[in-house]
Amino acid sequence: MIAEILSTGDEVLLGDIIDTNSSFLCEKLKIMGIGVRQITAVGDEVAKISSVLGQIAKRADICLVTGGLGPTQDDLTARACAGAAGEKLVLNSMALETMTAYFEKAGFEMTQDNKKQAMLPESAGVLVNQRGTAPGFSMSMDDCHFFFMPGVPSEMKFMFEHGVKPRLLDIFGLTRQIFIERLTIFGLPESRVGALLEGFENKFSGMNLGFRAKFPFIEVKIVYPLEVCSKAVCDNVKKLMDAAREWVVLRLENKVISLRGQSLEQEVGRLLKEKKYTLAIAESCTGGLISNLVTDVAGSSDYFLFSAVTYSNGAKMNILKVAKKTLEAHGAVHEQTALEMARGVKKAAGAHWGISTTGIAGPTGGTDDKPVGTVCIGIAGPDFETVKRYTFNFGDRARNKKMFAATALEVLRRNLISRSNLFVEKI
Repeated sequence: MIAEILSTGDEVLLGDIIDTNSSFLCEKLKIMGIGVRQITAVGDEVAKISSVLGQIAKRADICLVTGGLGPTQDDLTARACAGAAGEKLVLNSMALETMTAYFEKAGFEMTQDNKKQAMLPESAGVLVNQRGTAPGFSMSMDDCHFFFMPGVPSEMKFMFEHGVKPRLLDIFGLTRQIFIERLTIFGLPESRVGALLEGFENKFSGMNLGFRAKFPFIEVKIVYPLEVCSKAVCDNVKKLMDAAREWVVLRLENKVISLRGQSLEQEVGRLLKEKKYTLAIAESCTGGLISNLVTDVAGSSDYFLFSAVTYSNGAKMNILKVAKKTLEAHGAVHEQTALEMARGVKKAAGAHWGISTTGIAGPTGGTDDKPVGTVCIGIAGPDFETVKRYTFNFGDRARNKKMFAATALEVLRRNLISRSNLFVEKI
């Protein structure tokens, strides 16, 4: 079975947006046992889109298309599809009905421009958009099944899961299943992770490992494709996957921060919620990055109380009650300063835990004893306080800040798990 993905829009070719849609669709098709042979990006030009659709129709069984379904002049996908299929554009009553319902629910007026989105090729079947105004549609050309979805990621994802995926399963009677385990790694470069896991395929026949780096984390995927069969066989595969996961964890030890493929901030949030703890954060060099990560997690209001970006010494003293003599004796970047920051934010918020960062993100500001990449991280817990200095320098201010923030959350995570696993020399 041959599948292709077509992404439309000048913004993709100009680099104004990153085509995350294709990545999402490749992943979803892979889990369904469908391999994507080719991804194509085309600008907003009717003739070009139409030509590419015709070419794909002759060589593929499935094509997922994203973008170009909106109300503006550069939304040309339906018109291009009609041209490729040799059909007319007609006002699709079902598409118009779903749009009308969406506008009424949202409390907006549907203008004449919006009705353009209901103009579809004659043979098109409607894919309802429950997250936006533009209906999707499906149709066949030369025995290739095309599915056209909006370019807005949230709309496309919902439409794929609730509209496209069920139709693919129904049309092709797919029977292949892929088992995937995801682990999140922090504290090792990708090359080192790969070296530590050498021999995996020999030990676990039929399985393979995948690696994806997203600084400063590595995702390790254990993948086992299997033709769906009896429940007993599937249960046995799950046991094999458990054994494979344990083998990976044994070799990567405490660098595995999640067995669920969750982010570090999600794992920290889970632990805080489980233990009914609250958190407050004081940041200097990270400039609010830690607080942003924590509040990106849905439900963080259950445990996150307060944050303070105390960049100046005056703010550290006035808001966090860092002692003036501490700053005069040691400066802003010092273990004692970080400890008093963590203590101060914990007290100000009335939280169970306070964490702090103060450091030098660069590219300037370093000294011989406090080089660029130095960060001091303080922890004030329910019944103890501790602090440590680290030095990371990745030659880039943004990457240094990301590492500072991740290290602070990792230190907190380890403390939440076990007091015997406080600070290690290298994270």
